[in-house]
Amino acid sequence: MSYQTDERLKSYLDTNQLHREQMCRAVLATDKRFLDVRPRHPRGGPDGGRDIQAVYRDEQTAFGAVGFVNQGNDSDEQKKTIKKKFSDDLESAISADNNLTAFVFFTNINLTIGEKDSLIDKAKKKGVIFCDILDRERIRITLDSPDGFSIRFQYLNITLSEEEQASFFSRWGDDIQSVISSGFQKVEGTLNRVLFLQESNDPITSFTVSLELDKKYSAEEVGHFRAFCYLTLKEPKHKILSILFGASDKSNRMRDDKETDFTKQRAGIKYGIGSGQWEQHIDFDETEVASEETDDVEDEKWSGVGSGSSIGIEEVEFLPISYSKSSFIRFFPVISLRDLDDAMFLPFLNKTLAEKVKSIHIYSNGYKLQEIKSDDICIDATSIEPDFPVDFSTTNKTPTLITKELPRTSSKLIRHPH
Repeated sequence: MSYQTDERLKSYLDTNQLHREQMCRAVLATDKRFLDVRPRHPRGGPDGGRDIQAVYRDEQTAFGAVGFVNQGNDSDEQKKTIKKKFSDDLESAISADNNLTAFVFFTNINLTIGEKDSLIDKAKKKGVIFCDILDRERIRITLDSPDGFSIRFQYLNITLSEEEQASFFSRWGDDIQSVISSGFQKVEGTLNRVLFLQESNDPITSFTVSLELDKKYSAEEVGHFRAFCYLTLKEPKHKILSILFGASDKSNRMRDDKETDFTKQRAGIKYGIGSGQWEQHIDFDETEVASEETDDVEDEKWSGVGSGSSIGIEEVEFLPISYSKSSFIRFFPVISLRDLDDAMFLPFLNKTLAEKVKSIHIYSNGYKLQEIKSDDICIDATSIEPDFPVDFSTTNKTPTLITKELPRTSSKLIRHPH
């Protein structure tokens, strides 16, 4: 393979000065001493003998020149041509930058050690501290190494042997895999962001607060329970200011279409669960009129927008409570996912249930908005009696308050698979 590379360097790029310069620039970039290796004229053209520019040793400007001949054969005449080319390019580089300290010369002619030392001494006498000459053999060595296989294939059209493929992937396999993986992750992250921003305008079809308990409890251990969530928007949307939803034992407790007396039902999560949801509306026009007529404005009342009942459960590890709206036909105002930005929510639980909560998971429209761990949960056991539109017994009437705020909605929110 080294013979083929040597032969291709002699004549394969004859008359193709653009590819000659690009190949030499790529070769120089494999040298860790050089940074920011770039062409001075990417598409060719007059460059004053300075085909390549780079930074040497992190601080010194370096110029590179390419001196290839057609049908290279290392004859005395060709060597004489290359030596003159070196001198002319060196003079051009120094005239462009009087403080030049680094110069690199590429050629497809093989020079002896003495010939290269002579040219390097000439550069040093002109004040160039570092000068390097990469003749055909130096270039070949780089191209026949794992760092240069791709350059060789791109510019000299020399494929990799099986041994070279093994060497190449041994050297670069992990880096290639990392680049591919990170590239896909960036693309996926961007697409997820675009998708979220688009879907954030969709009406909310569901908003769920899932209470994860610290272990799996039997129905008897949970017993009577109350779990409600009070959510207040940053500003009214479609005249909706707040939302209240939740669940409790006794399946008929919040059913407005049931005439059965729920008080006769057995208490406890094992025997049935009732759920309900309400909205608090505000009309600024009516409020303004009322405020002009009276000194006090009557507090906004809750409007029921849904209720339900379900059978009890034997074991409890997750206890979800939800607010949902039909997505088929809407005859009523509906808030969107983006309206939750900067919203505040307050879960209200009875004391024995609150003490069992390990974390709180919040979902909406298929996105996981937030997960609150036990360290971030504050249980307020003071005597608070929220004005909920639900009939409760006089005993154990005061629930425990857990406070937190929703984060600002962003593309970092995690898509929930369910």
